[in-house]
Amino acid sequence: MRGRSAVFALLLVGVVLAAGCMEGGNFVYSKGKSLSPGYSLSYVFSGPVNLTVKVSSNVPVEVKIVGDSGVLKDFGETTKVDTVVQLPKGKWKVIIKNSGDEKAVLDIEIRGR
Repeated sequence: MRGRSAVFALLLVGVVLAAGCMEGGNFVYSKGKSLSPGYSLSYVFSGPVNLTVKVSSNVPVEVKIVGDSGVLKDFGETTKVDTVVQLPKGKWKVIIKNSGDEKAVLDIEIRGR
């Protein structure tokens, strides 16, 4: 019986995590994420949604929201972003790029509602 309970618990966790990645409920949370010089991170979101973007870094990083039609929002090189952006219908990427020469340590919270 224990085995069935464990399988059920794992399935339940999977359903909850999948629901968190659906349109309107997208989220990313990462604390202490390392990003080497010259590398970037990309997170995909579906719109329409109000996207909360919180990024903090020990060194300046480039933060942009881009879609098929181009750049929706460019935050430039910064150590902190804390804002809400309305994403229109479609697929969007939040891109964080370390164009400096030091390793970036990031705290990231991106949530669609």
